[in-house]
Amino acid sequence: MNVPIEVIEKQLKAAAAKVVSEEEAAYFADLVLETHLRKAPRMNPLADAVEDLKVWAKAEDRELKVEVDRESVLLVDFNRLAPSLKIKYIHDELERRARRNGMAAVGFRNSSAIITLNPWSEGLARRDLIGITMFNGGTRCLVPFGGTRGVFGTLPLAYAAPTSDKPIILDMAMSEIPFFQIKNSKEGGVSLPPGTAVDRRGRPTTDAAAALGDDGVANLLPIGGGFKGYGLAMLIEILTGSLVRSLLSTRQTPGWNPPEYGALVCAVDIASFTDPDRFKKELSKMCAEIRRQSPAEGRSAVVIPGDRGHRKAAAAREVGEIELKVSVAEELQKLAS
Repeated sequence: MNVPIEVIEKQLKAAAAKVVSEEEAAYFADLVLETHLRKAPRMNPLADAVEDLKVWAKAEDRELKVEVDRESVLLVDFNRLAPSLKIKYIHDELERRARRNGMAAVGFRNSSAIITLNPWSEGLARRDLIGITMFNGGTRCLVPFGGTRGVFGTLPLAYAAPTSDKPIILDMAMSEIPFFQIKNSKEGGVSLPPGTAVDRRGRPTTDAAAALGDDGVANLLPIGGGFKGYGLAMLIEILTGSLVRSLLSTRQTPGWNPPEYGALVCAVDIASFTDPDRFKKELSKMCAEIRRQSPAEGRSAVVIPGDRGHRKAAAAREVGEIELKVSVAEELQKLAS
């Protein structure tokens, strides 16, 4: 069913305001909606937000526990709550600390997980900060270099940097393809792209059934398919596991167990290093020069990370409404009423 965008935003605000402050609710609704307009239908941030709202609505104890509070560092135990409802709190803390110290980081654990990292970085870019976010959750699906069985989650990473126009935004997994793609390929009998997975003997395969076991463990290759991508994945695993007092993938319970996952959100204050306006103008000029380059054969344009999402969001807002599953629309209306 089609629902006006302004109606969805009002419902998100109303539902969130029942469990957090009105300011936090408005901030949450704005970032969730913008992320959905940029990401859907490949992902479904609105459906994820509805699940987050349900977690908070059912919770008897809504208190977070700050485990570390230092000049540039905050570590939060989320008490199994959804972090997205407190994204303003996290961003406020990051901005305050980064303005004072140049850089800041917030780690959190014991949460109900974060599905899409985009808003965690984009919201910081809106404040003239460079935002970097990473997460170690998910089922075991990223195989170590030279290995035969998935050990890590997809280890998503996102960053956003402001320009004089739209921010540069990247949100990606450390695996060549996302987990849902191999799952859908197996269910539909569709071949995987070459160079994205290995079978149970570590041999390259395009057969999803050979790369995805009945226990849900997948053998996806890291980005690039080799040691460099594996090395980057290991870095994210380290920064979002033991560092934030969460569990490394090798210690996590098999399956989907969000309280065992960790996240790290970092902010860099541009003004602490250089003039923000100059910084943003230079990035905008760089982007313009890159976009003017002749595209490769078979490509329509040379793009900057975030371009496709910006276009999708603008097109959706021009139409003024988006399609939602009836179940998601009804659940959101119920939570808002």
